[in-house]
Amino acid sequence: MMRYALYYAPRPDSALWSAGCRWLGRDAASGGLPPRPEVDGVGAVEFAALTGAAARYGWHATLKAPFAPGPDVGEDALLRRTAELAAGFERFALPLRVDWLDRFLALRPAAPPPELAELAAACTVALAPLADRGEPIKARDGLDARQRALYRRWGYPYVFEQFRFHLTLSADVERDSATARALELGARRHFDGLLDDVVVDGIALFVEPEAGGPFRCLAYCGFDGEVRRHGD
Repeated sequence: MMRYALYYAPRPDSALWSAGCRWLGRDAASGGLPPRPEVDGVGAVEFAALTGAAARYGWHATLKAPFAPGPDVGEDALLRRTAELAAGFERFALPLRVDWLDRFLALRPAAPPPELAELAAACTVALAPLADRGEPIKARDGLDARQRALYRRWGYPYVFEQFRFHLTLSADVERDSATARALELGARRHFDGLLDDVVVDGIALFVEPEAGGPFRCLAYCGFDGEVRRHGD
């Protein structure tokens, strides 16, 4: 069954999109496989393993986690609703920094603006009526009581006050290891000069055509009303 997701993603013609795709070794808009950068202290095979899971999902930060659409909901309806939602917002600044979230490296905001939480909450609520909730939500380990309740209700535990904006850069790594230090330094160098002037000006609709397969960027819905499809 196909799944869809609403993501923050830099515009595919931006320098931050290009840099993120190179870090992951995959461009979810074009389908290309750009070479990953060389990171001192991390071999090419290890680097590919550390970024492989993130590469499958594409360069993004989750606004609404992957979901299966309802049985009578087509792709055009999802795209239309996403575009309508995006048109209700105005662009806002979102400076980012290389940081750790639990045990993985990511790009995160130093001080998340209120518009960011509002956008994520709106994505969660607005697309919920179009999602298939026919199958019961399975239990998920490692969640507290509030997160379990959110997971049962919305299909994802990190929504509303639990929302944690991040663009994933690695799989789990021991924070005090040489690999972690090398990754962090490599990421700071790779994204140098690209993180202070980040602007959120749209919502990206991604699709997973086959279960377990790579997600691709289906369309970018700008806050200005522009809708740009990819891969047509």
